[in-house]
Amino acid sequence: MPAATVRHPKGPVEDSPQTAAGPFVQEWVESSVGGKVLMALTGAGLVGFVIFHMIGNLKLLSGPDAINHYASFLKHDLGTLIWIARGGLLGIFVLHIALAIRLKRKAAAARPVAYAFPGSAQAGLASRTMIWTGVVIGLFTLFHLAHFTFAWTQGVERNGEWVSFLDLKDLHGRHNVYEMMVAGFANVPMAVLYVAAQLMLFVHLKHGIQSAFQTLGLKNGRFRKSIDALGLSLALVVFLGNLAIVLSVQLGYVASQYK
Repeated sequence: MPAATVRHPKGPVEDSPQTAAGPFVQEWVESSVGGKVLMALTGAGLVGFVIFHMIGNLKLLSGPDAINHYASFLKHDLGTLIWIARGGLLGIFVLHIALAIRLKRKAAAARPVAYAFPGSAQAGLASRTMIWTGVVIGLFTLFHLAHFTFAWTQGVERNGEWVSFLDLKDLHGRHNVYEMMVAGFANVPMAVLYVAAQLMLFVHLKHGIQSAFQTLGLKNGRFRKSIDALGLSLALVVFLGNLAIVLSVQLGYVASQYK
């Protein structure tokens, strides 16, 4: 009689390299499915920031004290938390862009010869231009940081002297974000640039939001129309909210206190 084999020996179970969590996660992230899911999640995070950022900036319409107090709260009262949030946002932003570029290159490599009848014929303008509107938004974000956050591109004249946006102070010694935004958006070419960027953002969000739901498996026949409406609504709210900020200055509803 052959010796019995031990099917379940006692002792600690050791995972083989093939079943370890690390390689599995790496393979999942590098796959097209994993990349699309991560892109959807990072996109959702960026949409949340865009909405939060717009709501905060709309305080400009409530006057200098409201927007300056809000900016002071973010910069001073939150302390370390604001830097953690900025670091996380930067990481999400970079990851989202990297995933978009990698997925685009992967799709192009998988089909080096173009289709005889392009599939994009059935796709909308927003879906066909996602990568390009994303590039424009990325470049605009860098300019926006240079414009307002670092004050590299514009200042304001006070008493015959050029003053950096960063040196503007209100009566309470706070950074005068109100005057900074008024000076920035009173410049017509700058206002046109911001409006054009918001149009690109609208197109990107309109398709990106509903695409994220589809990637996560939440968009089906029952919810398709509702999700499409949600994507359009959120994109439109962001566009109109940011547009209101620029036009309120251009039309004189919000004006400098120094005049």
